[in-house]
Amino acid sequence: MGGKEALRGFIYQGFATVLEALCHEGWDRIYIELDSKNDKVDIALEANLVIVKSIQVKSTINTFNKSAIKKWLIDLIYDNVGATSFELYLIGQCDEATRTFINSIDKLQHGQLDTKAQDSLKGFDVNIVKGREITFSHLPCDTEALQKIVIASLFKYISLRHYASSYEQVRFIALAMESDQLISSTHGKGVSRKEFDEELDKRVILLADQYIPERISIGIVSFSSSEIKLEEEAESCLSLTDNFKDREFKENLDWNRDIYEKLESFLRTNTDKKHAYQLFLVTHCSIAFAAGRILNSKVGINIFPVQKTSAHGTVLWNVKLAPGRKYPNWKISDSGPVENKYDTALILNVTRNIRNYVINYVEESHIPIGRLIDCTLEENGATNFSVQDGTHAALLANSIYEAIGGRNLAERRAVLHIFASAPNALMFFLGQNSMGFGKCILYEYDFEQRNSCTYSPSFYFTN
Repeated sequence: MGGKEALRGFIYQGFATVLEALCHEGWDRIYIELDSKNDKVDIALEANLVIVKSIQVKSTINTFNKSAIKKWLIDLIYDNVGATSFELYLIGQCDEATRTFINSIDKLQHGQLDTKAQDSLKGFDVNIVKGREITFSHLPCDTEALQKIVIASLFKYISLRHYASSYEQVRFIALAMESDQLISSTHGKGVSRKEFDEELDKRVILLADQYIPERISIGIVSFSSSEIKLEEEAESCLSLTDNFKDREFKENLDWNRDIYEKLESFLRTNTDKKHAYQLFLVTHCSIAFAAGRILNSKVGINIFPVQKTSAHGTVLWNVKLAPGRKYPNWKISDSGPVENKYDTALILNVTRNIRNYVINYVEESHIPIGRLIDCTLEENGATNFSVQDGTHAALLANSIYEAIGGRNLAERRAVLHIFASAPNALMFFLGQNSMGFGKCILYEYDFEQRNSCTYSPSFYFTN
């Protein structure tokens, strides 16, 4: 192996190690280059002093072929370190025969062999798979794309640790993790889960509030406001007021076509990774959600919403880590499922309790809701001061995944209907975290009781 290839392999092994550490719970020590008889184990996970998983990382700028995959898998299994679970990290492109072989191994393990799978497995000793768990992780042979995957995993890890952080902070930590000694094979001892969590906590806290970037103000307005004059506050502003009569969406218009396309174009044009932004939102909550979805964490834009509050006026709701601080979390009521109904209603009672409004609307509209997930803040309930600051809002948005995590497969494939009475900043953060929601519909309510006095659908996201 040449110098460049060896360096690339080392870098990609670092990516794989970080992902394995972040995304899996079933280990209490992780090793790089575990000392094994045949030196085939690049990464190993240990639990209760027993190696439970052996991992090998392979990368290529060309294309993986089936014969190489078969050999690597056999070599990894026969390099016996006591593991019953084995994984090949394939960083690069796979040809069609290789993809078929990988799918066939999965079908074999689940007892779902078909003719195509049987043909693909001819000449391969399937007995070595029995009693073992075999998985393949296929990742792009591109450092920038891999960094984005690591950053997304780190975002999830940090939220589960009940921290919140900006994209730039998480990116900095991710880049450091790939090159420093956070995950080390020094003297063959590896690093324990406790050490890993503690060291990562130190890095997260260390980066908190270390810099305050100068922010460019941009704004979105969909109804008039006497309190915020965006033409004075923002360097660039998108006005959507022509699409509304007061706060009611005009007839014969479509939210996705007439609002989302303009919103996406405006945000893509007026933001970049070189600058930091603050976003004024004099808008419907659906638009705040859509703005966050467009500027989700994978996009990598340093942007936070400006929120109008009861106690402190109009303030930037950025994310600040406060070690040891406890925020009120969701109190969740989950009713369902109902037979032959697979859609889910997610109700966020943050500033008002809207449960009864939603139930009435669902019944009148005959929406096939099989599960109703009702969320209210633990301490103050639904009030204008339930959400304390930007960090609190971001944490609440991140934890919605836990609220909807009980949906079964059929429900996840169906539609998530989102009804919310919440600060726009929270809706922005929720939108940033919504890419894993599946199909979802947002709704707007006529709270001013001027027109329909009920809900109407707004944006519909299909992926």
